[in-house]
Amino acid sequence: MSYGKSFLAAILAEGSVSALVEYGKIDQLFKASEIDAYAFVREFVLKFGALPTAETIETHTGQMLSPATEPASYYRDQMGKRHIDLTLRQAMKEAHARLTSEVPDPDAALEIIMNGAMTLIASKNGKQVSDFRHAKAAILVDYASKWKEKNEYGLQLGWPYLDDLSGGLRRGDLISYVGRPGQGKTWSLLFGALHGWAKAADQDDAGNQQSRMFVSMEMDVLPVQQRLAAMHCQVPMSHLKQATLATPNLVKMKKGLSMIEGYAAPFYIVDGNLTATVEDIHMMALQLKPAAIFIDGGYLVKHPFERDRFRRVAENADLMKKNLASLAPTVVSWQFAKSAGKKSQKKGDPVDLDDIGYTDAIAQLSSLVIGIFEDDSVASVKGRRIEILKGRAGETGSFRTKWDFEKMDFGQVEDEDVGNLQLV
Repeated sequence: MSYGKSFLAAILAEGSVSALVEYGKIDQLFKASEIDAYAFVREFVLKFGALPTAETIETHTGQMLSPATEPASYYRDQMGKRHIDLTLRQAMKEAHARLTSEVPDPDAALEIIMNGAMTLIASKNGKQVSDFRHAKAAILVDYASKWKEKNEYGLQLGWPYLDDLSGGLRRGDLISYVGRPGQGKTWSLLFGALHGWAKAADQDDAGNQQSRMFVSMEMDVLPVQQRLAAMHCQVPMSHLKQATLATPNLVKMKKGLSMIEGYAAPFYIVDGNLTATVEDIHMMALQLKPAAIFIDGGYLVKHPFERDRFRRVAENADLMKKNLASLAPTVVSWQFAKSAGKKSQKKGDPVDLDDIGYTDAIAQLSSLVIGIFEDDSVASVKGRRIEILKGRAGETGSFRTKWDFEKMDFGQVEDEDVGNLQLV
């Protein structure tokens, strides 16, 4: 098996230009029989901002890609292990030669081993340590992707203010929705999960790009399906739940549910009872390969050995960032502590990151922290206030969303002044 050629085939199957760039420049991981294909793909992406086909690669390099049955990350890991094995073997061979020569040189042998180890560590941490001199490919490919596919780049959550601020969410991003109980975290998560999935309905090649995995830690699968159906078909949730839909709305819902059977992108709903720990969710995600992961009720996820609820949430937040966000952008709902409720009753004392319940780790690990608030006013009946408590570069801001359960509309209120973006 050629891990390098299977890696490239998996990248093509996933169809993500940014995924290739995120791995960095990894020439050293390819064998001599694989490097030409990799170099061609890198140059093609840099020049055209898109991935070539397997046929194009074969035409220009004479190399046929190997079949890929696993995610690209799997083959990348195998290539890394192969590289470690070969490098260590070579270093030990050279060190042994220095130790067994007519004039043994243990210092030289030690230096050979140390240099080999340091090279491997630098290679293994390639994604964390980058040389700016080689930033051209990453920057230009990212730019080209946004320019060519501006409306579909990355995960978008359906609120223009937030989507413009984030520039599209991608692998590595942990996004946190935070609110007090009953303030709309689940509805907001479902709205965000539906947005890109529904937009991709007419795109035959969008299955990998807009698939969803929604893990509910607070309710069974059927209630989640009912909420999604009400939102997608725009029929009142209360009437659907009570089986009192008017005939036109019943016909509308049946038609809408029939249409989604032909959608290209799957939308998986996972019962939290089947995914009790982050490792369970991780294994499910490896199997389903979603383009985005949503977890409703992150504070309820269990941990294999940590029983203290505060340490458990902190440990799980770290695992979500490392294990889940590395597969796909991961959106999780959390709760504000009681201090947030007390602050909201006091004017001039805004709720902030310190009011997130259980642990500071949630704010520290998240690329975006989004607060959901129900103001004590008549307007709160028809809307929610969304506060961006943390952005990638310190952005903050706010806007209002609709809260219409008749039309099942939770979109951004367009005709209100959403305020100015503040950089801190």
